[in-house]
Amino acid sequence: MVFSSSYFLFLFLPAALAIVLLLRRRAFLAAVFLVSLFFYYWSEGPRALILVGIIAVNYAGALWLGRSQSRLALPVLILVNLAALFWFKYAHFVSENLDLLLGTDLSRVTQGIALPTGISFFVFQAISYVMDVRRGEIKAERHFTRYAAYQSFFPHLIAGPIVRFRDVIGDFIQPRITVEDFSAGATRFAHGLAKKVIIADNVAPVADAVFGLPAGEHDFVSSWIGAAAYALQIYFDFSGYSDMAIGLARMFGIRFTENFHRPYASRSITEFWRRWHVTLSSWFRDYLYIPLGGNRGGTLATYRNLLLVFAATGLWHGAAWTFLAWGLFHGAFLVLERLMFRAPLEAMRAGFLRYVYCLPVVLFGWVLFRADTLTEALGHWSAMLWPFEPVSFALLSERTAITPYSAAALAVGAVIFFLPGEISFGRRLAELSATRPSLDLAYTAGALVFSGALVLASKYSPFLYFRF
Repeated sequence: MVFSSSYFLFLFLPAALAIVLLLRRRAFLAAVFLVSLFFYYWSEGPRALILVGIIAVNYAGALWLGRSQSRLALPVLILVNLAALFWFKYAHFVSENLDLLLGTDLSRVTQGIALPTGISFFVFQAISYVMDVRRGEIKAERHFTRYAAYQSFFPHLIAGPIVRFRDVIGDFIQPRITVEDFSAGATRFAHGLAKKVIIADNVAPVADAVFGLPAGEHDFVSSWIGAAAYALQIYFDFSGYSDMAIGLARMFGIRFTENFHRPYASRSITEFWRRWHVTLSSWFRDYLYIPLGGNRGGTLATYRNLLLVFAATGLWHGAAWTFLAWGLFHGAFLVLERLMFRAPLEAMRAGFLRYVYCLPVVLFGWVLFRADTLTEALGHWSAMLWPFEPVSFALLSERTAITPYSAAALAVGAVIFFLPGEISFGRRLAELSATRPSLDLAYTAGALVFSGALVLASKYSPFLYFRF
């Protein structure tokens, strides 16, 4: 079930809100857990037992960590979590590559494994929880329903943000359910829904058309249009989902941290990763980069750690060589910025840096991310670097599948490339909600009505990050 589906908007969400808000004084945690479990079961069927198993293992494991002095306790728990993630997400990819190298037939065993939606998100949340317990930053939660409600909470369950137990436990103990919070949450949800169905879903056909072109049919203009369309699609799709998750959580009295800070306003790749998917990049910083040694072991060790972290970041997104290459691509630029680019980037603080350096690098990276194979990505790159092939307008229109709706969505979405980095519609909406409630209500109602009408008129459109 996706947030932008009619089932969610018109059936599940009203029922979930009614159940949880009516039971908030007596059975808030149990209501949240059962509603969230039903949400996941609706999407996954019997595979919801995987989520229940992760919850049970990490609840019991954290209690074990709290009592045990064994150094093996934490590694065992991490391995159990990673083993579940590996089996469902990477086993077939690894077996296929072993078959190619060794001539075995392992992929026959793994080819039927289905990826549970959101497993990368809820496994990473579980790992952060047990690691924080071992570090002494939080105490192991003894109240099973409280931990289960946190781990399964449906707004963040299947596509983030990656929410840490220590950041939200106070709200699960005492949720802040007020008219003001509910109103602000509804506005944020409506804003995210509009980003998804008005912009992301309408630029998606352009990206699909360009990336679906046969080899050799890419040209300079269509390749850049396709890369830009995918950059807009993935941003408005994923940040739209994050807005919806943050808004939903606030309607239930829970506050999540932000996940995006206008990433396309960045002037360097280092800055980009401070603004893009913030909860994932901070997770890798705190639970992988720093444990590896961070920048404490000297220059070469720092570069090694950066590349390892971004290799893991790429593979976290999917079991494919293109994702690994995308991660290493970004990691290499982070190394280059430390090694060679730091002084020039600091000397040139003007906003044009994002157009001559950061945005082109990010767009080339998205080609790797979107392409099905490395060969396809290289073909797309070569077209982006060869501006000498003339293409007629009719052929360009055919290759990009541009319609009036997609052209309008591209134009509206492209504003994000040009607005100053300090301007944030999300922040302005929050201010509007607090100071001009009538305008806030008008925007929320208009966005919900218009987006709801598009949802009813359109076909199923899952969020891109559901497959991760």
